[in-house]
Amino acid sequence: MIVYDGLDDPGLKPADRVVAVGAFDGVHRGHQRLLAHICRIAVDYGARSAIMSFEPIPAQALRRDEGNALRLTTRNERVRELSKYCVSDAVVADFNAEFRRMSALDFAREVLVERLGVVALVASKTHTFGRDAEADVQRIAELGMELGFEVHVLPPILEGGERINSTQLRAKLLTGDVAGANRWLGRPYDLAGEVRPGHQVGRTIGFPTANVTPPAEKLVPADGVYACAARVEVDGGAQSAWLPAAVSIGNAPTLGNDTRTVEAHLLTEDALDLEGEQVRVQFLRRLRDNRRFDSVDALAEQIGRDVALTRDEFGASLAV
Repeated sequence: MIVYDGLDDPGLKPADRVVAVGAFDGVHRGHQRLLAHICRIAVDYGARSAIMSFEPIPAQALRRDEGNALRLTTRNERVRELSKYCVSDAVVADFNAEFRRMSALDFAREVLVERLGVVALVASKTHTFGRDAEADVQRIAELGMELGFEVHVLPPILEGGERINSTQLRAKLLTGDVAGANRWLGRPYDLAGEVRPGHQVGRTIGFPTANVTPPAEKLVPADGVYACAARVEVDGGAQSAWLPAAVSIGNAPTLGNDTRTVEAHLLTEDALDLEGEQVRVQFLRRLRDNRRFDSVDALAEQIGRDVALTRDEFGASLAV
């Protein structure tokens, strides 16, 4: 997959393309079906398969709702997931004020036709574009007829009567429903961040943790304790193996920590010095709420049970 950094990227030339436009935040199962459809149609047209996305994503830029301003995928994570599919080109446009003021007609003519060379546009039934989302799929189809490209509309993917979409995915994670979110994603939800110095209380009770600090815009699931997998990430190089990790999100009430953190206890016999490293965490299952224990010993006993459950969940995830 070729990634173009904006519409003015010198490498971006008009070519026959089958295109889908959207934030693609999360690259969930709805997006995945859209990508598969783009690729099938591109074969029929003898064209390149392409997506056009935005940076920042519209929900983040417009910030109409704080929960929806949080991202399921950072720019690099989104590119990572998109590259797993058959898409030839990914154009990441600057979602600035000038871009947001474009009319639907100008966007269709100047961006889709003149910049990208669209021969077919694939969209969900609820898709809109243009200033203030002025064009729905009916209007987009009219623009296609006027400007010479076809529009293919896909019905939504439903699970249990719910439409799979990024907004509801965020809602699931913000309530701690990582199992439901993972079903919609088709993979475990993950986040990564630099390991920064913490209070280092965990090591005094036999459970040292890495204080993983994700980007401020990244959605962190609801407070609680989770069975996870974790690994160290190295830019441009090999990554360490996945390890089971018991992860606590919240402010550690028993230990008197009033700062919300993501604390990952990696289950390994080796002594790990992870400060300054990038650690990625995959969420497998929520184990319990955070709560205050009567003593540090009671907390340590519970963490021991959390660790045992994490080992079991990690082993089960490998067996799938």
